[in-house]
Amino acid sequence: MPTPSSLPHRPRIARSISPTTWLVAFALALVALGSAASAAGQALAHEPASTPLVRIPGAVARAMDGAIAVRVHGEEFVYVEGLGWLGEIDAPGPELRDGQVYGVPTLLSAFGLDVAAVEAVRFAGDTQLRVVLDVPALDTATLAHLERSGEVGEGESLRLLLPPVLVPAGLLQSYGGIEVFFEQAAEGVIVELVGGAFRYEAFVVAGPTRMVFDLTLARPPREPETREALAEGVVYRRFQAESSGGTSRVHVIDVAPGVGEWRVVGTPGEARTTDRWADGAFAAINGGYFDTGTYQAIGMMVVDGVLLSLPSRGRAVIAFGDGPPLIDRVRASYSVWLDGVAVAVRGAPFVDEIAVVTGPGFAGSARFGVLVVDEREDQVVDNRVGPVRLTASQYGVVYPAELRPLALAEAGTRVRYALHVTPEAFGRARYALEAGPLLLKDGRNVLEPELEMFAVGQRILDGLTQQAAIGVRADGSVVLVAAEAMVAADLVPLLQQLGVRDALRLDSGGSTTLFAAGNVVNRRSERAVVNAIVLRVP
Repeated sequence: MPTPSSLPHRPRIARSISPTTWLVAFALALVALGSAASAAGQALAHEPASTPLVRIPGAVARAMDGAIAVRVHGEEFVYVEGLGWLGEIDAPGPELRDGQVYGVPTLLSAFGLDVAAVEAVRFAGDTQLRVVLDVPALDTATLAHLERSGEVGEGESLRLLLPPVLVPAGLLQSYGGIEVFFEQAAEGVIVELVGGAFRYEAFVVAGPTRMVFDLTLARPPREPETREALAEGVVYRRFQAESSGGTSRVHVIDVAPGVGEWRVVGTPGEARTTDRWADGAFAAINGGYFDTGTYQAIGMMVVDGVLLSLPSRGRAVIAFGDGPPLIDRVRASYSVWLDGVAVAVRGAPFVDEIAVVTGPGFAGSARFGVLVVDEREDQVVDNRVGPVRLTASQYGVVYPAELRPLALAEAGTRVRYALHVTPEAFGRARYALEAGPLLLKDGRNVLEPELEMFAVGQRILDGLTQQAAIGVRADGSVVLVAAEAMVAADLVPLLQQLGVRDALRLDSGGSTTLFAAGNVVNRRSERAVVNAIVLRVP
């Protein structure tokens, strides 16, 4: 990526402005008049939908300029970027993956398909835990034979055979130490509940149809700490710690200063289980967030000096290079040149609201314009009000209405940008990974999720689930933590007790996986993730 000093500066070529470009500029001008400029974070990429997607049976699609046409059993439905579905459908747009069409489960009925799907898995409670499968398209009579009660022992699981249903991609859920898995079988879909010992009652509720599991968890009594030296300077510890659900088993890999080399491994667009990413490594923990539909990394990701994914929301990043690992919130700003002329330079008004978003996925919002740029040619191919869907070979420059040179840019305009990272040391790191929120800084509790654009009150932070974190002590030693049943805030006192100075939370829930000496130590089954943090030792 060129730096400002390497970019050519030449007079801008005068040319006529197309009607489409004027429409973009006019629309953004209306936005600017209607309200004040948004906070910098609002210019960033659209957060992936929380509803997992199902494959739409029998659907074919074709992508047009700014729209996707989906044909299902002879009928066509059109989704227009920034506008939505034409007609009465109120749902997010479709995703095209390897020639297949995916969408939220509610699209099945909107397309006239009589196909049942598990639309959601929901949890409530703690030691008295309720797990609910939403299957509104099933008749309660088809589930009545599954109603039962019983007990599950430690190391066992509850397995029930559902009728044939579609299961959304990536619908692996966990809460309070209980994990829910789905497995395709010849007669239907097996749902499996795993996680310690529990008593259960399974029953069906109508209007809409739900399969409900009421669980009474047998919380294990406090057990003595287990400590095992796995290698010179690497110790595995297992113990129980206080949590919002009472107590939680905690797994810790403690690595002395200077032992081995820390790296980030992963490839945007590719998902593997953590133990597979750890191939050849001695220890590993799952990494940052990713879009479960496209398997694109969310936020900063640097592997062997190559920036594979851009910083996103001012979130916490861990960086590895010379010396101890660095942990802090990282902010990014951009300078932008069009046809070699600087139109937005770091420090100028409104520049902090610019974001560069790599595809595939969404960029921008209805309050921002988006330059869609072909990354191979660095040329504008479209300029419109967001949100805009980007392909894998595109990136988007998201900009506020006030930056008129960007609003007036036409197709064919050459684009260059420079990324500025603060603190600067993170921009020089050989390996870096964004996750968050930041938990500790200089030993102090600095957990403020809203500063990093996390939605407070959501299960991702406040649900009682498996939690993953990484921390660094003042002497440079590193701790990897996997807790079985905590909320994010519970990690703060836990890491302080472990003597950690700086720490951040990693992707958690079903992704939480801690690997050491050839074994996963905290769970029976793994979720595929996009990246991991690994320790390589001689």
